[in-house]
Amino acid sequence: MKKTVWIIFLYLTVAAPLIGKDWIARVVDLTINAKFDRAEQLCLERLSDADSSLQAYFYLSSVLNSKMTHYEDDRDRDRFLAVIDTIVRRTTRRLNSRDVERNTRARLLFYRGSALGYRAFYSGKTGSYFSALKDGLKSIDDLERAVELDSTLYDAYLGIGVYQYWRSTKLRFLLWTPFVDDLRLTGIENIQKAIDHSRHSRYMAMHQLIYILLNEKQFDRALGYAEEAVRKYPDSPFMRWAYAHALYKMHRNRAALKAYRAILNMIQSGSDSNQWHEVTCRVRMAEIYRRLKDWANCRSQLKVVLAFNPQQLPVVEQKEYRKARKLMRQCAVRE
Repeated sequence: MKKTVWIIFLYLTVAAPLIGKDWIARVVDLTINAKFDRAEQLCLERLSDADSSLQAYFYLSSVLNSKMTHYEDDRDRDRFLAVIDTIVRRTTRRLNSRDVERNTRARLLFYRGSALGYRAFYSGKTGSYFSALKDGLKSIDDLERAVELDSTLYDAYLGIGVYQYWRSTKLRFLLWTPFVDDLRLTGIENIQKAIDHSRHSRYMAMHQLIYILLNEKQFDRALGYAEEAVRKYPDSPFMRWAYAHALYKMHRNRAALKAYRAILNMIQSGSDSNQWHEVTCRVRMAEIYRRLKDWANCRSQLKVVLAFNPQQLPVVEQKEYRKARKLMRQCAVRE
């Protein structure tokens, strides 16, 4: 899966004490394991029990955002945006009060910044780039202000770190100028803070760092985190994709094939899976067979992919479909 897909997790797990609130840890685990309906139900139960706190709304927005991104559809768009609006409105109203304590203000900024980050990601995904940029800048400003007020709000470092790293990476061609700082190392250090100190977002920070380390060609370190993540969440498609991708980037071909077969089995047997992901999985397996010069198995995977109707595929899988057609032509030359 593309690393952009994993941006859905930048703000998934907020810092919150678990005293009397084990439901939060449960919602996080269910979401990581792609059990979105059950995670959503837990949030709705909190709301039905007259829990109108920002936490209940925040986790509901987390689940809906992750669910739409995983399934690559807009089935929960209206509810998602309504919940985001509620979070932004309530946090803003409280932040405008003068009698808000320092730590409470930090947490309010974190909630609002994270909600704006969700909306920015959704806007960018749907092509509303101006709105995405506007909310994205507000989001990072809130998160940075949050850690200025409370340096122990470690979950905020995850969002800040990911933003710093990928912004510097995308603007690498401008790093020689005095106007753009290279914050890649700082970004990695901030994500590491979340891994080392956050109770809830440790594994999501780890997940983000895997893709960043692979981009930095720190393959062994990335694989170490991927192995730890998949041990913790063996049934999570997100962790399985990260683990397989690490092996793929390292050209550990046989191990990567085994990892992608495990993902394919999850896709075909799981009621919670996105069936379109089979396209990406089989294309990746075909690429590995090409590396191994196993043209028969390469063609076998591609034939399954090319049997899909490309007009029905989501954007990501359409790109993989085009890649499959190109690869099939290469296979034909080998016949």
